[in-house]
Amino acid sequence: MSTPTKNAADPGGPAFVVTYGRSGVGKTTDQGYSFPNALFLAAPGALKPLPALCGIQPKVFDCNTIDAATKAIEAAAKAKTVDAIVVDDFSFLAEHTFNLLENKFSGYKLWGKLREYVLDFRAAARYAGIHVVINCWEQVPMTKPDGTRIRGGPKLSGDLPEQLPAMADLVLRATFDPTRRPWGAVYRCDGGLDWTGKDRDAGTPSPAPLNLGEILRMNGYNISRLPSLPWQEEVVAGVAAKLLEGQPEGDAAILEAFYTDLVGKGIDPRHARWTIRDAWDRATLRRAKATRWATFF
Repeated sequence: MSTPTKNAADPGGPAFVVTYGRSGVGKTTDQGYSFPNALFLAAPGALKPLPALCGIQPKVFDCNTIDAATKAIEAAAKAKTVDAIVVDDFSFLAEHTFNLLENKFSGYKLWGKLREYVLDFRAAARYAGIHVVINCWEQVPMTKPDGTRIRGGPKLSGDLPEQLPAMADLVLRATFDPTRRPWGAVYRCDGGLDWTGKDRDAGTPSPAPLNLGEILRMNGYNISRLPSLPWQEEVVAGVAAKLLEGQPEGDAAILEAFYTDLVGKGIDPRHARWTIRDAWDRATLRRAKATRWATFF
Protein backbone atom coordinates (compact mmCIF):
# COMPACT_ATOMS: atom_id res chain seq x y z
CA MET A 1 0.00 0.00 0.00
CA SER A 2 1.37 3.41 -0.93
CA THR A 3 2.40 5.83 1.79
CA PRO A 4 0.05 8.81 2.15
CA THR A 5 1.85 11.90 0.93
CA LYS A 6 1.28 15.23 -0.69
CA ASN A 7 2.85 16.23 -3.96
CA ALA A 8 6.49 17.22 -4.10
CA ALA A 9 5.63 20.92 -4.28
CA ASP A 10 4.15 20.82 -0.78
CA PRO A 11 5.74 18.45 1.75
CA GLY A 12 2.92 19.01 4.20
CA GLY A 13 2.27 15.29 4.55
CA PRO A 14 -1.00 13.39 4.98
CA ALA A 15 -4.36 15.07 5.30
CA PHE A 16 -6.10 15.84 8.58
CA VAL A 17 -9.76 16.49 7.76
CA VAL A 18 -12.83 17.35 9.84
CA THR A 19 -16.26 16.90 8.27
CA TYR A 20 -19.59 17.64 9.90
CA GLY A 21 -23.22 17.64 8.89
CA ARG A 22 -26.69 16.40 9.67
CA SER A 23 -27.32 12.69 10.06
CA GLY A 24 -28.17 11.04 6.76
CA VAL A 25 -26.43 13.49 4.47
CA GLY A 26 -23.95 10.80 3.35
CA LYS A 27 -20.70 11.46 5.24
CA THR A 28 -20.09 7.86 6.26
CA THR A 29 -20.81 6.50 2.79
CA ASP A 30 -18.47 9.06 1.25
CA GLN A 31 -15.68 8.06 3.62
CA GLY A 32 -16.17 4.44 2.55
CA TYR A 33 -15.83 5.39 -1.12
CA SER A 34 -12.94 7.77 -0.42
CA PHE A 35 -10.90 5.59 1.97
CA PRO A 36 -11.72 1.92 1.25
CA ASN A 37 -8.41 0.80 2.82
CA ALA A 38 -8.84 2.82 6.02
CA LEU A 39 -9.25 1.63 9.57
CA PHE A 40 -12.64 2.89 10.74
CA LEU A 41 -13.04 3.74 14.42
CA ALA A 42 -16.77 3.34 14.88
CA ALA A 43 -19.53 2.05 17.10
CA PRO A 44 -21.28 -1.22 16.14
CA GLY A 45 -23.68 -0.74 13.23
CA ALA A 46 -22.33 2.65 12.19
CA LEU A 47 -20.86 1.33 8.93
CA LYS A 48 -23.81 -0.68 7.63
CA PRO A 49 -24.09 1.43 4.43
CA LEU A 50 -20.59 0.53 3.25
CA PRO A 51 -21.11 -3.12 2.23
CA ALA A 52 -24.58 -2.35 0.87
CA LEU A 53 -23.75 0.77 -1.16
CA CYS A 54 -19.99 0.67 -1.73
CA GLY A 55 -19.45 -3.07 -1.94
CA ILE A 56 -16.62 -3.08 0.59
CA GLN A 57 -15.99 -4.71 3.96
CA PRO A 58 -14.10 -2.04 5.91
CA LYS A 59 -11.58 -2.68 8.65
CA VAL A 60 -13.35 -1.68 11.88
CA PHE A 61 -12.24 -1.13 15.46
CA ASP A 62 -15.06 -0.84 17.96
CA CYS A 63 -14.35 2.44 19.68
CA ASN A 64 -16.57 4.42 22.06
CA THR A 65 -14.32 6.90 23.88
CA ILE A 66 -11.95 9.66 22.78
CA ASP A 67 -9.08 8.13 24.73
CA ALA A 68 -9.57 4.77 22.98
CA ALA A 69 -9.59 6.55 19.59
CA THR A 70 -6.35 8.37 20.45
CA LYS A 71 -4.64 5.11 21.38
CA ALA A 72 -5.93 3.43 18.20
CA ILE A 73 -4.49 6.24 16.05
CA GLU A 74 -1.14 6.05 17.82
CA ALA A 75 -1.03 2.26 17.39
CA ALA A 76 -1.94 2.47 13.69
CA ALA A 77 0.66 5.18 13.12
CA LYS A 78 3.33 2.99 14.71
CA ALA A 79 2.31 -0.22 12.93
CA LYS A 80 1.90 1.46 9.50
CA THR A 81 -0.57 -1.21 8.38
CA VAL A 82 -3.16 1.27 7.06
CA ASP A 83 -2.78 4.55 5.19
CA ALA A 84 -5.85 6.25 6.70
CA ILE A 85 -8.08 6.32 9.76
CA VAL A 86 -11.69 7.46 9.73
CA VAL A 87 -13.38 8.33 13.04
CA ASP A 88 -17.12 7.91 12.75
CA ASP A 89 -18.59 9.66 14.70
CA PHE A 90 -16.45 11.92 16.92
CA SER A 91 -19.47 13.70 18.41
CA PHE A 92 -20.69 10.33 19.69
CA LEU A 93 -17.26 9.61 21.17
CA ALA A 94 -17.26 12.98 22.92
CA GLU A 95 -20.77 12.46 24.28
CA HIS A 96 -20.01 8.95 25.56
CA THR A 97 -16.68 10.06 27.04
CA PHE A 98 -18.41 12.93 28.85
CA ASN A 99 -20.96 10.52 30.34
CA LEU A 100 -18.19 8.26 31.65
CA LEU A 101 -16.23 11.20 33.07
CA GLU A 102 -19.29 12.33 35.02
CA ASN A 103 -18.76 9.30 37.26
CA LYS A 104 -15.35 10.65 38.32
CA PHE A 105 -15.39 14.42 37.95
CA SER A 106 -17.71 17.40 38.19
CA GLY A 107 -17.72 21.09 37.37
CA TYR A 108 -14.57 22.59 35.90
CA LYS A 109 -12.59 19.38 36.42
CA LEU A 110 -15.09 17.50 34.25
CA TRP A 111 -14.88 19.97 31.38
CA GLY A 112 -11.13 20.27 31.77
CA LYS A 113 -10.66 16.51 31.50
CA LEU A 114 -12.86 16.33 28.38
CA ARG A 115 -10.89 19.17 26.80
CA GLU A 116 -7.64 17.39 27.66
CA TYR A 117 -8.83 14.22 25.92
CA VAL A 118 -9.89 16.15 22.81
CA LEU A 119 -6.63 18.07 22.53
CA ASP A 120 -4.58 14.88 23.01
CA PHE A 121 -6.66 13.27 20.27
CA ARG A 122 -6.14 16.27 17.99
CA ALA A 123 -2.37 16.11 18.45
CA ALA A 124 -2.30 12.36 17.74
CA ALA A 125 -4.33 12.87 14.55
CA ARG A 126 -2.19 15.77 13.35
CA TYR A 127 1.11 13.93 13.76
CA ALA A 128 0.02 10.39 12.91
CA GLY A 129 1.77 10.31 9.53
CA ILE A 130 -1.36 8.84 7.92
CA HIS A 131 -4.57 10.45 6.67
CA VAL A 132 -7.03 11.05 9.51
CA VAL A 133 -10.66 11.98 8.84
CA ILE A 134 -13.05 12.91 11.64
CA ASN A 135 -16.81 12.89 11.08
CA CYS A 136 -19.01 14.88 13.47
CA TRP A 137 -22.65 15.72 13.96
CA GLU A 138 -23.68 19.26 13.11
CA GLN A 139 -24.30 22.04 15.62
CA VAL A 140 -26.24 24.98 14.16
CA PRO A 141 -25.18 28.62 14.68
CA MET A 142 -26.49 30.19 17.87
CA THR A 143 -26.43 33.36 19.91
CA LYS A 144 -25.56 33.39 23.63
CA PRO A 145 -27.66 35.40 26.11
CA ASP A 146 -24.94 38.05 26.13
CA GLY A 147 -25.26 38.48 22.38
CA THR A 148 -22.11 36.57 21.43
CA ARG A 149 -22.52 34.80 18.08
CA ILE A 150 -21.38 31.15 17.97
CA ARG A 151 -20.65 29.71 14.56
CA GLY A 152 -22.18 26.42 13.51
CA GLY A 153 -19.77 23.52 13.30
CA PRO A 154 -18.93 20.11 14.79
CA LYS A 155 -21.29 19.25 17.63
CA LEU A 156 -19.03 19.46 20.68
CA SER A 157 -19.10 21.25 24.01
CA GLY A 158 -17.66 24.63 24.98
CA ASP A 159 -14.85 25.93 22.77
CA LEU A 160 -14.16 22.50 21.25
CA PRO A 161 -16.09 23.18 17.99
CA GLU A 162 -13.38 25.74 17.19
CA GLN A 163 -10.43 24.02 18.90
CA LEU A 164 -10.78 20.59 17.28
CA PRO A 165 -10.67 21.92 13.68
CA ALA A 166 -7.87 24.39 14.46
CA MET A 167 -5.10 21.99 13.36
CA ALA A 168 -7.01 20.45 10.43
CA ASP A 169 -6.03 20.98 6.81
CA LEU A 170 -9.61 20.87 5.63
CA VAL A 171 -12.88 21.51 7.49
CA LEU A 172 -15.98 20.67 5.45
CA ARG A 173 -19.67 21.03 6.15
CA ALA A 174 -21.78 18.38 4.42
CA THR A 175 -25.16 19.68 3.32
CA PHE A 176 -27.88 18.97 0.78
CA ASP A 177 -28.14 20.54 -2.66
CA PRO A 178 -31.49 19.57 -4.25
CA THR A 179 -30.29 20.77 -7.67
CA ARG A 180 -27.53 18.17 -7.85
CA ARG A 181 -28.60 14.72 -9.03
CA PRO A 182 -28.28 11.80 -8.64
CA TRP A 183 -26.00 12.59 -5.66
CA GLY A 184 -27.76 15.47 -3.95
CA ALA A 185 -25.20 16.49 -1.35
CA VAL A 186 -22.14 18.75 -1.31
CA TYR A 187 -19.28 19.86 0.91
CA ARG A 188 -18.73 23.53 1.76
CA CYS A 189 -15.44 24.89 3.12
CA ASP A 190 -16.32 28.61 3.02
CA GLY A 191 -17.70 28.84 6.54
CA GLY A 192 -17.69 32.62 6.94
CA LEU A 193 -19.44 34.17 9.93
CA ASP A 194 -22.06 31.44 10.30
CA TRP A 195 -20.22 28.13 9.87
CA THR A 196 -16.80 26.70 10.62
CA GLY A 197 -14.80 26.00 7.46
CA LYS A 198 -11.20 25.83 6.28
CA ASP A 199 -9.07 24.92 3.28
CA ARG A 200 -5.33 25.24 3.90
CA ASP A 201 -4.61 23.96 0.39
CA ALA A 202 -6.69 26.80 -1.10
CA GLY A 203 -7.81 24.54 -3.95
CA THR A 204 -11.22 23.24 -2.91
CA PRO A 205 -14.26 24.75 -4.67
CA SER A 206 -17.19 25.58 -2.42
CA PRO A 207 -19.58 23.95 -2.94
CA ALA A 208 -17.78 20.78 -3.98
CA PRO A 209 -19.17 17.31 -4.66
CA LEU A 210 -19.52 15.11 -1.57
CA ASN A 211 -16.39 13.21 -2.53
CA LEU A 212 -13.48 13.71 -0.15
CA GLY A 213 -11.26 11.29 -2.04
CA GLU A 214 -11.47 13.28 -5.27
CA ILE A 215 -11.15 16.61 -3.41
CA LEU A 216 -7.90 15.44 -1.83
CA ARG A 217 -6.57 13.96 -5.07
CA MET A 218 -7.21 17.29 -6.79
CA ASN A 219 -5.27 19.03 -4.01
CA GLY A 220 -2.25 16.78 -4.52
CA TYR A 221 -2.71 14.07 -1.89
CA ASN A 222 -2.05 10.39 -2.53
CA ILE A 223 -5.34 8.57 -1.86
CA SER A 224 -5.19 4.82 -2.40
CA ARG A 225 -7.66 2.70 -4.35
CA LEU A 226 -8.98 -0.69 -3.33
CA PRO A 227 -6.36 -3.29 -4.42
CA SER A 228 -9.09 -5.62 -5.66
CA LEU A 229 -10.16 -2.97 -8.20
CA PRO A 230 -6.87 -2.35 -10.06
CA TRP A 231 -8.71 -1.04 -13.13
CA GLN A 232 -10.69 1.64 -11.30
CA GLU A 233 -8.32 4.62 -11.41
CA GLU A 234 -7.65 4.20 -15.14
CA VAL A 235 -11.38 4.14 -15.88
CA VAL A 236 -12.06 7.15 -13.65
CA ALA A 237 -9.35 9.13 -15.43
CA GLY A 238 -10.65 8.13 -18.85
CA VAL A 239 -14.28 8.95 -18.14
CA ALA A 240 -13.37 12.28 -16.50
CA ALA A 241 -11.26 13.20 -19.53
CA LYS A 242 -14.20 12.41 -21.81
CA LEU A 243 -16.48 14.62 -19.73
CA LEU A 244 -13.98 17.48 -19.81
CA GLU A 245 -13.92 17.38 -23.60
CA GLY A 246 -17.43 18.85 -23.52
CA GLN A 247 -19.15 16.38 -25.80
CA PRO A 248 -22.52 17.52 -27.21
CA GLU A 249 -24.43 14.57 -25.71
CA GLY A 250 -23.80 15.96 -22.21
CA ASP A 251 -22.63 14.40 -18.95
CA ALA A 252 -25.67 12.21 -18.30
CA ALA A 253 -25.46 10.36 -21.61
CA ILE A 254 -21.70 9.84 -21.31
CA LEU A 255 -21.94 8.55 -17.76
CA GLU A 256 -24.85 6.23 -18.56
CA ALA A 257 -22.95 4.75 -21.51
CA PHE A 258 -19.84 4.04 -19.44
CA TYR A 259 -21.88 2.61 -16.55
CA THR A 260 -23.73 0.27 -18.93
CA ASP A 261 -20.42 -0.82 -20.43
CA LEU A 262 -18.90 -1.61 -17.02
CA VAL A 263 -21.90 -3.62 -15.87
CA GLY A 264 -21.97 -5.41 -19.20
CA LYS A 265 -18.38 -6.53 -18.57
CA GLY A 266 -19.43 -8.18 -15.32
CA ILE A 267 -18.36 -5.40 -12.94
CA ASP A 268 -20.33 -5.34 -9.69
CA PRO A 269 -22.94 -2.56 -10.18
CA ARG A 270 -21.90 -1.06 -6.81
CA HIS A 271 -18.31 -0.75 -8.03
CA ALA A 272 -19.44 0.54 -11.42
CA ARG A 273 -21.55 3.23 -9.76
CA TRP A 274 -18.64 4.14 -7.48
CA THR A 275 -16.34 4.49 -10.49
CA ILE A 276 -18.76 6.65 -12.45
CA ARG A 277 -19.36 8.77 -9.34
CA ASP A 278 -15.64 9.47 -8.96
CA ALA A 279 -15.26 10.31 -12.66
CA TRP A 280 -18.16 12.77 -12.66
CA ASP A 281 -16.99 14.39 -9.42
CA ARG A 282 -13.41 14.67 -10.73
CA ALA A 283 -14.62 16.45 -13.84
CA THR A 284 -16.95 18.67 -11.80
CA LEU A 285 -14.14 19.68 -9.44
CA ARG A 286 -11.77 20.54 -12.27
CA ARG A 287 -14.40 22.59 -14.05
CA ALA A 288 -15.11 24.50 -10.85
CA LYS A 289 -11.42 25.09 -10.22
CA ALA A 290 -10.89 26.37 -13.75
CA THR A 291 -13.85 28.74 -13.46
CA ARG A 292 -12.61 30.00 -10.10
CA TRP A 293 -9.40 31.30 -11.62
CA ALA A 294 -10.95 32.58 -14.85
CA THR A 295 -11.81 36.03 -13.44
CA PHE A 296 -10.55 38.25 -10.63
CA PHE A 297 -13.98 39.14 -9.18
